[in-house]
Amino acid sequence: MDIITSNGRKAQLDDVAKALGISKTTVSRAISGKGRVSAATRKRVLDCIKEMNYSPNMIAKSFSENKTYNIGVVIPMDNIETEAPFFQTCLMSISKCCALRSYDTLVIGTEKNDLSQLRRVLESGKTDGIIITRPLQDGSMEQLISEYNMPCVAVGQSTSPDAVLVDSAHKEGCGELTSYLLMNNSAQNIGLILGDMGQTVNRSRYEGYVKALENTGNAVPEKTVYLGVNGEMQLRRVIEELTQNGCTCIICGDDMICMHAVNMLNSMGKAIPRDMRIASFYNSMYLDMNSPPITALRFRAEDLGAASVSMLLDMLEGRNTERETVLGFEMLIRRSTM
Repeated sequence: MDIITSNGRKAQLDDVAKALGISKTTVSRAISGKGRVSAATRKRVLDCIKEMNYSPNMIAKSFSENKTYNIGVVIPMDNIETEAPFFQTCLMSISKCCALRSYDTLVIGTEKNDLSQLRRVLESGKTDGIIITRPLQDGSMEQLISEYNMPCVAVGQSTSPDAVLVDSAHKEGCGELTSYLLMNNSAQNIGLILGDMGQTVNRSRYEGYVKALENTGNAVPEKTVYLGVNGEMQLRRVIEELTQNGCTCIICGDDMICMHAVNMLNSMGKAIPRDMRIASFYNSMYLDMNSPPITALRFRAEDLGAASVSMLLDMLEGRNTERETVLGFEMLIRRSTM
């Protein structure tokens, strides 16, 4: 039997079904070996596939290999505005790397106390693996995913003892930047503003800050450290208190907190760096474009995304994977602290 598609293209699932006069479902079952298909029908399908140089599309391929060829990416929907640049860059990198390996990405929105969408995806079996872009301190997402025996990689630190992680050296980087700022400022004159401490990345940032103080013989100042700052109203109150307490330098936990702080200082008539030095534990294009440019730590979100895909697909394909991969950082010293 010599079967050729009418336009010379590679044969697909539908072509095989039409050539044999059977349904596409029967062809899929014959390919996957699942379902009630006679040995004779399965042989006819396989012989036809071979003769037609059949090239299965991803749906047919998923049937035959028992895979969805989807990777779920968990993105936080709460307080996303403060972290938007990181998640946008990380997600784009994940999507590109998945596409290069013939996988699609499925975005899964979650909130701290609402993992219902993640649970629905796990129950439906729509993905082959999960990437968590912001682990929570309670480890609830990792615990839920493990209940479904789903391979998972977390971007950041995790409290789950079995989690596979890819992270940046936040603690080391934040310690190094704090040490640099301590050279020209006393510990009491440096303000620290961090966001939600339920996020593991903010805990790592704080640990790096504290370690730098310990290494220089300083205690953590009570009046100039603000943890769990959320929202512009609370941030404005913090900025006002820091200026009243005689701070000459402010470290912000991330780029969006920093940009809001810069705008508030400008509205108060405070010039940077003449009246207040300012730095950020996370850099983005917003800090690059500010005038003056902001001293910050550069962690490459695109590299984290790429590494998470590589690690997860290695797990799916049965290759050995390191439990933790830590990427480096770059300290950008700019005019905002000079």
